[in-house]
Amino acid sequence: MPDEARPDRSGILVSLDFVRQPRNCFEGVSILVRLLPSSDAIENGMARSILDRICDRLVPVWFTDGAKKMLMHPENDVATLVMSGAAAPAHLKDEVAAWRERYAVFATKA
Repeated sequence: MPDEARPDRSGILVSLDFVRQPRNCFEGVSILVRLLPSSDAIENGMARSILDRICDRLVPVWFTDGAKKMLMHPENDVATLVMSGAAAPAHLKDEVAAWRERYAVFATKA
């Protein structure tokens, strides 16, 4: 990350997050991007810049502003297919299979 992404400069804290009882396979181990109080990182584009840098690997990325937590990576269509177990269309098949394989250990049991 560039020096300007430091929490004291960016208003964003990026950390590795572990959830003991995840609600879904993307919560077990992930990257959490947290907007700090009084931060203007959304308005000035820093939040987008940081998210763009870290949303390119096979690691779930969540964003929180303190009020709500949103899954930013993988994209919604991929996340929905991974969690539902539904067959993926051809253009998403490999990506969905990779996410399922890597995060199956965190899949919730019915």
